[in-house]
Amino acid sequence: MTVAVPGTGAEATILLVDDHEPNRFAMGSVLRRAGYRVVEAASGHEALAALHRSDPVPELAIIDVRLPGVSGFELARRIAADAKLPRIPVVHVSAEANDARDRVEGLEGGASAYLASPVAPEELLATVGMVLAAGREARAARDERRFAFELQRAFLPPPEKLAALDGVDLAVGYVPAMARLELGGDFYAAFAVERGVLLAVGDVVGHSLAAATVMVELRHVLRAYALEGHPPHRILELMDGLLAHFHPEVTATMCLAILDPRTGAVEVANAGHFPPLLISPGQGADYLHVHGPLLGLNLAHQQATGARLAPGEMLLMVTDGLIERPRVDLADSLEDLRERAGRGPSTPDSLRDDLLQHYSRGAEDDIALLAVRRQGTEVPGPRGSRRPAAEQPMR
Repeated sequence: MTVAVPGTGAEATILLVDDHEPNRFAMGSVLRRAGYRVVEAASGHEALAALHRSDPVPELAIIDVRLPGVSGFELARRIAADAKLPRIPVVHVSAEANDARDRVEGLEGGASAYLASPVAPEELLATVGMVLAAGREARAARDERRFAFELQRAFLPPPEKLAALDGVDLAVGYVPAMARLELGGDFYAAFAVERGVLLAVGDVVGHSLAAATVMVELRHVLRAYALEGHPPHRILELMDGLLAHFHPEVTATMCLAILDPRTGAVEVANAGHFPPLLISPGQGADYLHVHGPLLGLNLAHQQATGARLAPGEMLLMVTDGLIERPRVDLADSLEDLRERAGRGPSTPDSLRDDLLQHYSRGAEDDIALLAVRRQGTEVPGPRGSRRPAAEQPMR
């Protein structure tokens, strides 16, 4: 009989480390009869050498606690710290397994299980099967997260790889919540269109590989619809219908703006996202009055809101991961961001760095941020003197 690790379709290899040959023979025989491939070692040094030369690398290590020279606990720590080795689950075995201190030291050192020697064959095989299955699931989760991060990096290019946009200075930022095992769908976009410069930030609701892949799809269709010349609210309507048709279980938020760098005219449409901040260096910041339904609900979207960006002024767009915190009222967080951005640095790069340094500590969600400044140095007088009432931002 051949025992396969669930989902691998291949025989599992196990490293068995015990300086007592009769113990190695007994446990090795049980494992081999069950279909496992067994690599044996009598000491910590032999075990490390066997791990480095074994092909394939064992998926599990069964290690006796009392080894000559290097203890089983120390060997497990060295295996875990070896950058050339993958993560290998450890099962400790000891004739002194009833010693609570040993059990605690083994489990605190990262062992997946702790068995008393001599081990009953049924218990040995049940433990090995459980630990291998858990290790396979953990590897699959790590592989999924690594793939999604590569996907996100590929479609969220770093600032130095963004094409230069005439008439504006641009800064973007993306900070993944590395401590979280799930994945987010936060994204930004900035590219030239016939009407000026398109700017967007968005967030696919949910944390999974599916959310990350839907994010990539939305960024593609955003470019396609924008290059067809649609105004912002129409782009959102088209994306809304596409999401509702092909991914009815998914919703997303997005704030979308088209800026004409020559005149400063900006059209902003919003789909369930935070409104953007308009920042006048030395004069503060205000949120623009622009709201709308989530993407994925197949609802009508309001006409874009018009505003004007004077030379030297900035538009800031962020995802909720920047400021949302447990047990903190969202209105307070939005106000804190408005005040900090209003008195912050006057360049997009410096503002981005300041905000990410301040807010990213302790963040539990991914963060995407985009800041754009209309080139020039002139900053006009009070905002109320140059905007119609319908375009006044909100506090």
